[in-house]
Amino acid sequence: MDFLTKLPEMSDDALANLRTNAKRLQHSGTPAQQSDAAALLPAVEAEIGARRLAKVKATRSVAQKDRPRATRPAKPKGRSVAGPE
Repeated sequence: MDFLTKLPEMSDDALANLRTNAKRLQHSGTPAQQSDAAALLPAVEAEIGARRLAKVKATRSVAQKDRPRATRPAKPKGRSVAGPE
C-alpha cells in the first residue's frame, strides 16, 4: 500500500495516527520499518502542516469578513464664541 498517494484523502485523525505510528516505528521497528517510516514522515508532516495553514487562513478570512469596519468618530465642529450680551 502506497501511503504517499493516500495522504490527501486521509482524515485528520488518521493522519495523526499515521504520524504517531511512523515515529514509533522509526525508533523501535525493524530496519525496514525504520527506513519506511523515515521516508514517510516528511510527507505526513508536510500534509499536516498544509492542513493547519489552510485552517488558519480560512479562520482569518472569516474573521475579517465578520468584523465590522471601524468608523471614525465625528470631528467636533468649531465652537462659535458668543459675543458679550
